[in-house]
Amino acid sequence: MNSVGTLQKRLHDETAAVEKDIESHHQQVEALSRRLEGLKRAAELFDSEQAAIAELLQAGRANGGGIPRQMSAAPAAKMQKAAVSIKATTARKQVGRNAQIDRGKTKAAPNARAASNNGGLTRVDMIGAVLRRHPRRTVRELIALLDREYHWTTTESAVTGHLYTHRDKFLHTPPDRATNRNRPVTWSSK
Repeated sequence: MNSVGTLQKRLHDETAAVEKDIESHHQQVEALSRRLEGLKRAAELFDSEQAAIAELLQAGRANGGGIPRQMSAAPAAKMQKAAVSIKATTARKQVGRNAQIDRGKTKAAPNARAASNNGGLTRVDMIGAVLRRHPRRTVRELIALLDREYHWTTTESAVTGHLYTHRDKFLHTPPDRATNRNRPVTWSSK
């Protein structure tokens, strides 16, 4: 009889534990359902009024509020679009803060950095396109072509940095170590 009582108590305890788990899961389902509705509404707002939402997000960020916690789990692509809009707007407002632009060393087409983040033409793409059309060019010739075709006024060190950093896209002739004036290094696209 003692073992039957123990078994009955164990069954009662397990039943109570399962009921607790079920209640806990019901609460989680309700919370997730509310969160899902909020996310769906946020997605609708992004689809209908992207500019207004981006402006609101920026205003919240400027006031120190940031993105509300309910909005933080919105789909990544939608949040990325809003972030790009915010970055572009902030960049336009703060152009004077960029030290390179102030010194006149590196100037590209307007919003070149925002375009590269948005799937547009990057500086490496510009260099590659110029070298495909005009292979075997020195860095100085390449700078002149970039300025003429893309209005990108840059420095030798900036272009050389891009060329050496992306060796999978560009190749150069071996340097003439004895006299560099007779045969300068020329670059081509792979």
